[in-house]
Amino acid sequence: MLTSLPIGWLWLLAAASTALSSCLLGSWIPLRKFRIAYPVTMVVCGGALVGVCRLTGIDLTGALVMYSCAHIGLTLGLLPQRKLFKEVLERWRRGEPTDNIKVPRRHQVFFAVCVVAVLLAGFALTR
Repeated sequence: MLTSLPIGWLWLLAAASTALSSCLLGSWIPLRKFRIAYPVTMVVCGGALVGVCRLTGIDLTGALVMYSCAHIGLTLGLLPQRKLFKEVLERWRRGEPTDNIKVPRRHQVFFAVCVVAVLLAGFALTR
């Protein structure tokens, strides 16, 4: 279904999902290095994804849809952890140890379910 859209719209969807993910995670983790490194890393990984998809026979439209869905799932899955990110950052800035802060199990499960569910939805929308 989504692969029938013009390729320009899929590039726009990929750019919008990357920008949204970068802005939200940048506000949750307000470190300058992270705000610069995260979008660059995601674009490089997206380029690698497109390259791997081309080598395995998946067309560009399918790769762009899956890339966008991965960013949407990642952002949704990290929603419950935004307070934890800020707490870790505040402790780190004060020089306190952050090793004892653990991610709750329910946050980990929610993250995994969100990423997998959105990727499965994206896969279904590419057929």
